[in-house]
Formats: sequence, C-alpha cells, structure tokens
Amino acid sequence: MDKQDATSWKYLITQYLENKISKEELQLLLRKAGEEEDMEMLTTVLREQWEKATLAVDPGDQDWDDRFRIIMEETPRIQRQHNRRSVWRWAVAATVALLLGMGWYWVGFRKTPVSTVASVSARKDIAPGTTGGILVLANGQQIALDSAGNGLLAMQGKAKVMNRQGRITYSTNGKNSEQLLYNTVITPKSKQFQLLLADGSSVWLNAASSVRFPAAFNDEERRVEITGEAYFEVAPMVRNGKKVPFVVSVRGMEVQVLGTHFNINAYVDESTIKTTLLEGSVMVTKGNAKQLLQPGQQVQLDKVNQFVLFKNIDIDGEIAWKNGYFSFNQADLPSVMRQISRWYDVDILYSGKIPDRRFGGEISRYSNVSQVLRILEESKVHFKIEEKRIIVLP
Repeated sequence: MDKQDATSWKYLITQYLENKISKEELQLLLRKAGEEEDMEMLTTVLREQWEKATLAVDPGDQDWDDRFRIIMEETPRIQRQHNRRSVWRWAVAATVALLLGMGWYWVGFRKTPVSTVASVSARKDIAPGTTGGILVLANGQQIALDSAGNGLLAMQGKAKVMNRQGRITYSTNGKNSEQLLYNTVITPKSKQFQLLLADGSSVWLNAASSVRFPAAFNDEERRVEITGEAYFEVAPMVRNGKKVPFVVSVRGMEVQVLGTHFNINAYVDESTIKTTLLEGSVMVTKGNAKQLLQPGQQVQLDKVNQFVLFKNIDIDGEIAWKNGYFSFNQADLPSVMRQISRWYDVDILYSGKIPDRRFGGEISRYSNVSQVLRILEESKVHFKIEEKRIIVLP
C-alpha cells in the first residue's frame, strides 16, 4: 500500500474498526479531523461503513438510515459547541456512532461486538448530558444558560457578559479599579459548560460542578473557586511589569499558576482530589504540604491531607470528559457508576454485593445510557433502569 493510501480516510477508519490501527495511525486520524481535512470524503467513508453495519443487524432492530441522517445533521452543531482543540475528537465519535448498537470504542484495549445486551426500551432509555448550566450574577440574579440567546447577557461593573454559541465570555476595557464583583457558573448533573474569563483564561466545567470568579481581575491576584471538576487553560497576565498569579481554591487546597493547562477533579464523593498538569507548572498546596508539578504529572490529595505524586499520567484519559468521552483505566465499578450518575443525572443502587470488576477503554459521552450499560454487561455485570435510577444486579 502506497503512502497516500495509508493516510486516507478509508484506510484509517477501516484500520480503526478492524482493531488494527496503530498509535501513529490513530494520531493521524485525529489530526486530520482537527484540521477538517477533506470532510466530504470522510462523510462518504462513514456512509459506506454505515451501510455495512446495516447489513450486520436485523433490519427491524434499528432505523439505521434515520440515525445516520441525524448524526450527520448534528455534526455541525457539535463542532460549533466545542473549540478547535476539541473538534479533533469528532471523527472518532462519528466513526463509533456507526455502530450505535455498541456505542463503545477502545484505544489500546479491544473492540469486541456486544453479544449480551441490556434489554432497555426506547421509552426507558436515558439520553446523555448536554451543554448548559446556570449563571449567578453578583446581585444574585440567575440566568439559565441552556436557553440564553447569543449576545449581551449582563453588565458586571465595566465587564460585559456575552453568550457566544454556548460559551460565556467576559470582557472589559482596561484594568479593573472597582470592587470585585463575583459571578458563579453552576453545572448541575447532566450538564457541562465553557467560559472565557476577563483575563483570557478558559474554563471547562464538568457535570455537577461550579466555578466562582470575579467579572474582572485586579493587579494583585487572579483567584477563582471551584467544586466538582474543571479544566483550565490559564492565560499569562502582566500588570506594571509584573506577572499576576492565577490561584484556584478547592476544598481548602490551592493550585497556584502563572500560565498553564491543568485539570482538577475534586468531587466530594471521590476519595482523592486529583490535580493533573498538561502544560507549564503549578504549585499545589494544602496547609503546610506543597507539591510542584511538571507536565504529565498528577498529585492526589487523600482524605488525611497527604500528597501522592504520580508521573507519566495518561493525560488524554484525565481530560476525556472535556473532549466528549468517558475514559476508564482499570476503574472499579463504583468509580464507573459515579461518572455515569453525574453525566446522566441518575441515582445508582446496588442490589446485593457490589461486583468486583475492573474496566478499561473509552466510550462517547453522546451515547444513551443503555449503550454504556451494554458494554459493561460484557463483564458479567447486569443492570435495570427504573425511571431515573440504575440498579446494579448481583
């Protein structure tokens, strides 16, 4: 096979679906999607694969043509909602969507067709989460971001609060000399949201999270507070020839940065607070304990306030939620179900002893919950959906 064939959409997607794709080929596939290279050809290849998938199932099981049409119509919307850095995941998500009955894709693990399928009717199925949340202004006024139109939402001192295609942006002319006006963005279960702070820093909020921040920053410090999970891309800020530090406060712990990319997972139902660094450097502190992080490292703060440092972390897995998928690396069942609970806004109940299972792989967060449960059933775990509850059966 010549070089051109080995870099084509048809070759890469075929390699992926047949579980033959190498790490280098997968990176090429993601790069091509991020650069939106020959998207018409990608659409053609996906339709061909879709038609093959149609022949592999009982025609009465799914209306494949309608589902393909919906995916193709939804693609521009998905691309608009996410910035250029996350659009690169679209190709993989769309490819996997060809096999919606499975809903699962593995990177470096396996891609095994599901044979044991949870019996869930469309009426009982639960749709995935969406973009949305609540903006709380300094005066207590609340704005539902799910239904907010594009344009100016509010004025906070000299700062304009704008909604731009499902992302909140703060902008101000010149430095802030007024009293700080604090706003809060809250994402309930099944919602996530992105905002751009007045200093140019970007924040992504996972489901069941919040961030409190000033509408405009002063010259001394940029301080925000979070709950749940958030990913930051901090912009450098210089005032009077001096770099202004950025500080994230979370449950008594602080992460101090000047300009960097990092993720913090601090859900109260998790056993540790995890800070993962992608670029730059950060200093994590809790009381007298301190830990300096380098890119690719993660520090975990346990319940007795002890720091544990981990190196060579799977960065893509840690920020998988931001890019539209779940990522599990030898995760136990309760850990998996907590993520499902937050994203699908469901309660998890265990009927009997919790199964001792470990899971590895990735799955699109755009899948219905039944598609996630189907692959979990491959490990001899069974479920029942009742209203907004998922019951784990013995």
